Amino acid sequence: MRRTATTIRRTIAAALAAGRHLVRAAVSRTFCLLADLYRAIDASAPVEIAYVKVDGTESTRVIEPAELTATSTGHITVRGHDRLRGEDRTFRIDRIVGHRLVEVG
Repeated sequence: MRRTATTIRRTIAAALAAGRHLVRAAVSRTFCLLADLYRAIDASAPVEIAYVKVDGTESTRVIEPAELTATSTGHITVRGHDRLRGEDRTFRIDRIVGHRLVEVG
């Protein structure tokens, strides 16, 4: 719990330094992403994500999200089946730059 509180404080401080209009946009984007991921988990539905890897390259993946967790460093991650790789993978929320729910059926 202490790490989570520290991460929240650090995020708020960085956001305030960036400017209020950027804060609103970032919070809205993250909130929408988390809400859509929870919906997809509940419905066992896939989500298409645009993901930026550590090296800066962007890829598009379709994942079947299974759970959202926080790492020991305070990053929020989504774990799920990556259809491109054919195996379970973990993706950091802050590296997802776009998403859409995939229609099933």
